[in-house]
Amino acid sequence: MLRGWGKRSPPLCFKAVFLSMIRIADILESEAILVRPPAKDKYALIRELVDQLSFRRRIKNPKTALADVISREKEKGTGLEQGVAVPHCRTTGTEELAAAFALVPDGIDFGAIDGQPSRFIFLVISPKDATTSHVQALACMARLLKKDSVQEALLAATDGGEIEKILTENDS
Repeated sequence: MLRGWGKRSPPLCFKAVFLSMIRIADILESEAILVRPPAKDKYALIRELVDQLSFRRRIKNPKTALADVISREKEKGTGLEQGVAVPHCRTTGTEELAAAFALVPDGIDFGAIDGQPSRFIFLVISPKDATTSHVQALACMARLLKKDSVQEALLAATDGGEIEKILTENDS
């Protein structure tokens, strides 16, 4: 649902223009960023990320959201290339687009295309009917995280606020 429209749906042409402007700052906050989390496998990390969103009240039903993300991950791995993974789902467990991020310098196996462990993990959880914004959020983050300069800066970061700043400043 787009802010300001309530339960009404804006015209399709407005949706296309508005949704193309998704920014990291709109969906990710520093409190939903994990730096060097203790998780050792992708399912434990996904659980930690969902817990962060639940704690921040960004999702209404964490059990449903977690089950849907894990189901999607089992269906097809979300590891991309260059240390990037984007676990995601569309679910009834949320009413708004929600995102969390984890920096795992040693990496976790997300079944990446290039066989490398994933160090930059961006979780996206969207409402069932939010196909366009869901895909745009995934594309935006994947594109941003593939930049070598961004990856280097993230690896040097020490806290969520610093990571949030790096991501938002490079989101163009």
